[in-house]
Amino acid sequence: MIFETLREAWRTLRTNPFRTLLTMLSVTIGTFSIVVMLSLAQSGHRTLSSTIEMIGGSRLMLWIPSEDAAPSARDKAVYDRGFTDDDLAQIRSVPYLDIATVMATYGRESVWTTADAPFSADIVATELGLFEILGWKIAYGSALTSRDQREKRRVVVLTDQLATKLFGSSAKAIGQTTFVGRKPYIVGGVLENRDLFGISFGFSWTDSVFVPISTAEKRDGRPEQARFLVGLTEDGEYNTRVEAIGNAKLLVTHRSVEDFSSMDFGAFLEQFYTFFLALDVVVALIAGVSLFAGGIGVMNIMLVSVTERVREIGIRKALGASRGVVMSQFLLEAMALSLTGGVLGVGAGLLVVTAAHALIAQFQESWVPVWSMGGVAAALGSTAAIGVFFGAVPAWRASRLDIVECLRR
Repeated sequence: MIFETLREAWRTLRTNPFRTLLTMLSVTIGTFSIVVMLSLAQSGHRTLSSTIEMIGGSRLMLWIPSEDAAPSARDKAVYDRGFTDDDLAQIRSVPYLDIATVMATYGRESVWTTADAPFSADIVATELGLFEILGWKIAYGSALTSRDQREKRRVVVLTDQLATKLFGSSAKAIGQTTFVGRKPYIVGGVLENRDLFGISFGFSWTDSVFVPISTAEKRDGRPEQARFLVGLTEDGEYNTRVEAIGNAKLLVTHRSVEDFSSMDFGAFLEQFYTFFLALDVVVALIAGVSLFAGGIGVMNIMLVSVTERVREIGIRKALGASRGVVMSQFLLEAMALSLTGGVLGVGAGLLVVTAAHALIAQFQESWVPVWSMGGVAAALGSTAAIGVFFGAVPAWRASRLDIVECLRR
């Protein structure tokens, strides 16, 4: 009986194909929007989160210099502003901290091999361990060494794209001389190419110069107050303890003056994921508005169908069809209309998402493609629910028609 009713429903829908197509189109647009918007939104979220994980993720810790709320004149006189080597030693003694280092950024300056062809790059000074913390590998040459730090050597590590600009090839840069400002440096290493999706760590991932911090401060006279501390915990679950112990140790060396702030990337990532989960819901609701509008279209067309088929309903009832049979026929018609539109929308959405991923990947190598199966399930489930919900009123109205009144028309 169900299959017979379904076949009859499809026969009826085919009698006016153009009207049926327009009605399905409104549902198709709704499901298409849900699949495309959720898939692209989740791809963006996944790309951002994977990018953050590449540079330490939830294990990353920062201590940044800041102004104390109300330091007295005496407080200012009894300690050195910013972070010192003593502070770094204290942080490195914190339990559950896998590695820690110090770095400083000095903004953008001219970097050149010939004075008539300078390039602008971020200047970063660091101690040992920064590249390990950021998970950034050396493509050619070697990283900065303890000897470079100890002897204050003028040695640099370049990013891949900057080395290519300066020397035509990253591999050719090793051992060559480049000028940072007006100071000559020997290129000791070139980092692997890295293009992170919208994540900044205070310097460019493509155009940066890394120098020993001892050279920058002692030989080039750069300010020591620009330092901040970077650490990587053994596991994200230890972050709270590491932060508390690290802050306590720094307060001792800073004579109880809290002129620094700490940042736990684990807590930041939790807020980040919560925010984007809420954003996914908002995106789904916005896309769902068009699907709701499609449901109204289904109800409208089914009400018109009931009006046009009054005599048919009367004949079916005269031949013994119960109210339940009449009602189920119109409900199945509404569901067939809605689900067919939903399946077409999902299929079109997945094709568009696939094409969009391929296009975006051409410009953003770190893009993580996601096809939202949750969005697909939600779209198909919603279309089935819309067929029942918006088809209920027309089906109920058809089942309540009087036989005599129907046969008079």
